Amino acid sequence: MTSSANKGAVLSAPLQGFTTRVWRAAHASVFGGVQVYYAPFMRVEHGAIREKYITEVQREGDVPNLVPQVLAGTPIEMRLMVTTLRDMGHRRIDINLGCPHPPVALKGRGSGLLARPLELENMLHALAAIDDVTYSVKMRLGWDDETQWRRVLPMLQLINPVSVVVHPRIGRDQYKGVLRINQFESLLSEATCPVVFNGDITSQQQAHDIMARYPELAGVMVGRAMVSWPHRFAPESLELRQAYCDFHRLLLEGYAQRLQGGPHQLLTCMKAQWALLLPDADRRARKAIAKARDMGQYEQAVTALLSSL
Repeated sequence: MTSSANKGAVLSAPLQGFTTRVWRAAHASVFGGVQVYYAPFMRVEHGAIREKYITEVQREGDVPNLVPQVLAGTPIEMRLMVTTLRDMGHRRIDINLGCPHPPVALKGRGSGLLARPLELENMLHALAAIDDVTYSVKMRLGWDDETQWRRVLPMLQLINPVSVVVHPRIGRDQYKGVLRINQFESLLSEATCPVVFNGDITSQQQAHDIMARYPELAGVMVGRAMVSWPHRFAPESLELRQAYCDFHRLLLEGYAQRLQGGPHQLLTCMKAQWALLLPDADRRARKAIAKARDMGQYEQAVTALLSSL
């Protein structure tokens, strides 16, 4: 597996509902340019891991450079997920300390853990005790204080992470407001492990500019822009219309095989993908996709949109 510590690496961020195994396979086939794909987080619900989380990170049929991610609130939850993933054959697992969604964070998960250092330390000790696994971490600067990383960063040495992906906002910022670059620069200067930059990257040129500005970075992670405009991060120029026709076909075929609820469920799933995909494409065509009542109307609307590229 390609290490996220490779200089200049471009990593695909985990987005719930979007960067699924179907999306990863389609993206890698058509666009490429991603060194590591991070799967959306797995979590424990009512003391168990739901089958949908297991299915999403099965190694068979997925991209080879896949890193599963776990989100937990207790050492018991963390150990259950990590050992399950290890037994599935995963040897690299990402720890989610970045999710800013209040219902998650206020329960001491994701970025909420950054404000609970004693709980986080207990969790890190539990992780360190598990054999045959290496870790990376995705984090914010803090939950409600941009300096909370100062207490957290030394703790991470307990698991000796291969990289730390930092989104330079606090959890309470959600995705709004300017990036807190001064704090990020302080963190970068004090980190003892490779650091990856994440946040508001919308083009390959911007990714290159950030890595040029901070040559000590291990790479950049791209989230919403990778889902919205995947061609912007492709290593080679593409004929846009054909690329997106191929990409859409692979998504449609992949979800048709995976979903068991028939055409209505498939229509709902595909329409949801357009919430982010090509947001600046033809407005009327996007509206027609959203209003489609069956797969025939949907495919007609998508054809119109792709023809406008």
